[in-house]
Amino acid sequence: MADKSESMLGCRRLGRRGWLGVLVIPLVVAAFVCLIVFAVRANSTACNDGLLAEQECPNVTCLLELQLNQTRQDLLRTMDQAATCHQTVMNLSASLEMEKAQGLEQLIQKEELQGEIEKLKQKLQEALEEAERLRQEKEASSKEGETSFGSSLQALSPLMVPVYLLLGLIALLA
Repeated sequence: MADKSESMLGCRRLGRRGWLGVLVIPLVVAAFVCLIVFAVRANSTACNDGLLAEQECPNVTCLLELQLNQTRQDLLRTMDQAATCHQTVMNLSASLEMEKAQGLEQLIQKEELQGEIEKLKQKLQEALEEAERLRQEKEASSKEGETSFGSSLQALSPLMVPVYLLLGLIALLA
């Protein structure tokens, strides 16, 4: 019985080792197969290309960030220039409006002065007509023989024309 129990005990020990070997060996073989498959895939051209692309990515990212920063700086400069241009346009518009207002005032003044000139021309024309009338009266009276009246007209007539001319010039200059 002792032999039997030893043989059973040995079978149990051997059985445990056997079962353990039966379970561990396929696991080791499966892990080895997975390792081979992983090694083949890891060394494939697609994987190498991906690794190369991953290594190049930081360089491209750095270049893109540099270009983005330059574009931002260009945008800020352009926005500053646009603001300056806008301010210049506003200033020029205000100046143009002021010039238009001054031009309108000058046009109104010109029209007023032209009206004054026309009035003065009319007065001058009337004065000339009056002087001509007085001259004709003087000639008529000198023919009639009134010397005292003619001498007063003679003294008055030459003085009236320069007085009227002087008044007209003063009005034009004012």
